[in-house]
Amino acid sequence: MTEIIVPATSANMGPGFDSLGLSVNLFLKIKIGPKSDQWFVHHPFGKEVPSDEQNMIVLSALTVDPNIHPREIFVRSDIPLARGLGSSSSAIVGGLLLGNTLSGSVELSKQQILDRAVKIEGHPDNVAPAIFGGIVIGGPNPIKDDDFWTYQTDSPKNYVPIAVIPHRQLATSASRSALPKVLDRHIAIKVSAQSNLLVASIFKQDWQKTCQLLEADQFHEPYRLKLVPELKIVRSICHAHNIFGSYLSGAGTTIMIMTKKDQADLLLDQLKKSPSLADCDIAALAFDSLGSRILA
Repeated sequence: MTEIIVPATSANMGPGFDSLGLSVNLFLKIKIGPKSDQWFVHHPFGKEVPSDEQNMIVLSALTVDPNIHPREIFVRSDIPLARGLGSSSSAIVGGLLLGNTLSGSVELSKQQILDRAVKIEGHPDNVAPAIFGGIVIGGPNPIKDDDFWTYQTDSPKNYVPIAVIPHRQLATSASRSALPKVLDRHIAIKVSAQSNLLVASIFKQDWQKTCQLLEADQFHEPYRLKLVPELKIVRSICHAHNIFGSYLSGAGTTIMIMTKKDQADLLLDQLKKSPSLADCDIAALAFDSLGSRILA
């Protein structure tokens, strides 16, 4: 049975708002079952997620080829819904790969899958690392807005991502509504410069500076603190041990920390001891370098 595997992603890395993300080792897995009279998606998410052709995976597949014969598909996922770890992006990418696999008339390249995924999702910071793996910087072609450029690099070998995942969902739409319509020009100039430095430090593999710059965002974090107060608590615990590298993952509620491997056990212990984080899952993850793939 053919299986499609798509990693979770952590976007909005520092001031790389809507453009910079990485992939981690939580996965959406889609097994392609037999042909059927209608689409049926076996999944573990309950009644709030459709099990028919309205499921995001199927909707995305049908954008590739609306004439695909319905199937049963079987879904497993480690990616929590609406927590800022790219659950919707993984469904979109998985669906596009499903459509690409089942279509007898369309064959999309990874770049074409990216372009279609961005049109559905709205920006590349989650879908690009889900497709390519590693750390990916993405944005629109300045000449052609519906064409997206990406640059991918490997994740650091001697660092580990630690995820603090509060036990509550936060819809991207609700988190977006907290953002201001206008940003002060002086703040925008400063944070844009720091975003440039962040990209440079990543490609220079200066991970110490990268971790410091991950905390430089003023595009969205200050406005979402009231929705994710755990960010301030996590950052305070990290700084007490001279550890930098925390940021609000996607629209939240997950907080991601990039830290040296030899500091991970200490930090995990301190985070788990905090009564203010008792209602959170806290775990060391691993960077994913492969991106989405298909196993025959």
